[in-house]
Amino acid sequence: MRILKCDPETELIGQAMSSIIDNLQSDEIQPILKKHNITTIDPGAWYKAQNFLDTLNELHQSSGAMGNMIAVGMSVAEKMVTPPELTNAPLPVILNLWNDLYHLQHRGGQNMGYVKTEQLGETHYRTIHDHLYPDDFVYGLAYGMARRFLPRGTTFQVKYVEDKPRKDNGGDITVIDVIW
Repeated sequence: MRILKCDPETELIGQAMSSIIDNLQSDEIQPILKKHNITTIDPGAWYKAQNFLDTLNELHQSSGAMGNMIAVGMSVAEKMVTPPELTNAPLPVILNLWNDLYHLQHRGGQNMGYVKTEQLGETHYRTIHDHLYPDDFVYGLAYGMARRFLPRGTTFQVKYVEDKPRKDNGGDITVIDVIW
């Protein structure tokens, strides 16, 4: 995996950052959190994004890294800040606004990157990522968004588009399809 880094002025809202503490794999992550002094997070406060990225960098070196990254991404999807009008929005609206939602979780700094969304079919969306976060984290985020914003019981798939190398494997972008 690439070493994750950002502009030192970039901040992340605590509500999204709290996903590192409260997720499916949190027991495995606790020693890393303690090392980086991340034990309590105020959901309304802003934190240096690099601290979160440093934790993800170390987490990637641990056993079960892929599962941990996906779990954290899924938790971010559950906790991410959304404007009140998007609380119960359908998934296509959320996917089309992913770039805006990404930037809503961050402030300050430069070169935070982007997310582009393309509709390939009525229930097939492609998301293109060039930003701060690792691929498996983003996969978990896409999975969590589908789970949160699709009607209960909807069958869906989240998958990497394999014809281009992903960012974590030296590519320029990561491409993920969401299909239901």
